[in-house]
Amino acid sequence: MKYRKCLILVLSLMPLLINGQDTTGIVFSQELDTLVKQRFIDRYENVFMTKVPTRHMFKIGFSQYSQARVFPLKEDHIWNNSSLQLGYEFKFLPAFSIALSGHMPFYGTDVPIRYAWQNTVMDAQLRWFFNMVNRVRSGRGASNFSGNYLAMNYTLPGTLDFTPTIGLKLGFRQRFLNAGFMDFSIALQQETPLFHYGLLYNWSFSSQVSFGLAFGDWKKSGRIPLCDLLLCDEYLTDQWKIKLPELTIGVYLSRIKLGMAYERKIKSSPFSLNVQFDVGLNNGYNYMRFEHRKPGGFNGKYRNARSREINAAFSIQPRYYFLQKRQQLRGKAGNGFSGIYTGVNTEYNLYLGKHNYLQSREMFKMNDHIFRAGPLLGFQQRLFSHGYVDFNTSYNFQGYANSTETSFKIKGNLTIGFAF
Repeated sequence: MKYRKCLILVLSLMPLLINGQDTTGIVFSQELDTLVKQRFIDRYENVFMTKVPTRHMFKIGFSQYSQARVFPLKEDHIWNNSSLQLGYEFKFLPAFSIALSGHMPFYGTDVPIRYAWQNTVMDAQLRWFFNMVNRVRSGRGASNFSGNYLAMNYTLPGTLDFTPTIGLKLGFRQRFLNAGFMDFSIALQQETPLFHYGLLYNWSFSSQVSFGLAFGDWKKSGRIPLCDLLLCDEYLTDQWKIKLPELTIGVYLSRIKLGMAYERKIKSSPFSLNVQFDVGLNNGYNYMRFEHRKPGGFNGKYRNARSREINAAFSIQPRYYFLQKRQQLRGKAGNGFSGIYTGVNTEYNLYLGKHNYLQSREMFKMNDHIFRAGPLLGFQQRLFSHGYVDFNTSYNFQGYANSTETSFKIKGNLTIGFAF
């Protein structure tokens, strides 16, 4: 009871105690923000030119998987199933463009240039960049030629005795730096004019890739650090590499080519060991080389044949990145797998093939076990976190397990894909 009376007395005296203190008036006010609104620039915005408006673009580069005449795996090299691409593309609406291109094949020095002109593939596409409008509205991009697209295409596979084809393509094209581009697509192609044998007959499915230089009406960016594109400060001890697949599935030709490699550093030195496995399967009609020239055919050396093939190659390459130490001292490289390298190529190649020339009932069977070894020179570059390109050439001594025949040959290899 006594404590309750004391508490009541203290509470009754609180207003007097508070009023007796020295008080200061506090005034609240609000001022307008004087800071300028800032826009944060994505690290890769200038690299990929995502916010650079573009209406016209000329292209020159390298394309694969678009050929008027196809060669078997036995004759397959980097160049004879590849083309020089020249093209022009223009935007007539923010999300729509028309792309025109020509693809002149590389046939080598033993085939006259007129055959390359006669087998130049000409292509016209109406492209719809289906996520372009949303990217522009959200401020993530401008109206240009980068992004996912769906296209209708009209293709003339050669200028001599070839019928046009139509089809659909689903693809992705990416610009980089001021003058680079890469385009990857999946194509569904109807190879019979006007659906002569029915709507569902003679469709083919294939993967297509092209890359090179582009020129147009866009505003050039200033000097862009290459390390925003390349993986310069990499510190890797090993990596798995998966090649972009080459795929064609159709009535008259089915082909697939796959590749995988594993590369490992030897401690922290510029030396590495690259182990690679490539496999190709082919079933269809292509142009097979004759041992002796005969009249007719393609260039008098190649005739149309039905081929069934398996080609598998296993290689081991000790590599030495001889400029890596100097680049590290300059602060331009890490301890990774990018740069010019030299080394030794050792390879075992198994080839199984059956070929039947259309004018002959005779079936040619080939069963080759080939061994190759020779000096190697190449260049490999990691791109961003999980991309890579690897090109090398080697001069090999070549021998056969089931023959005494030997020879010296130059072999090239180009792979583009993903690295982990």
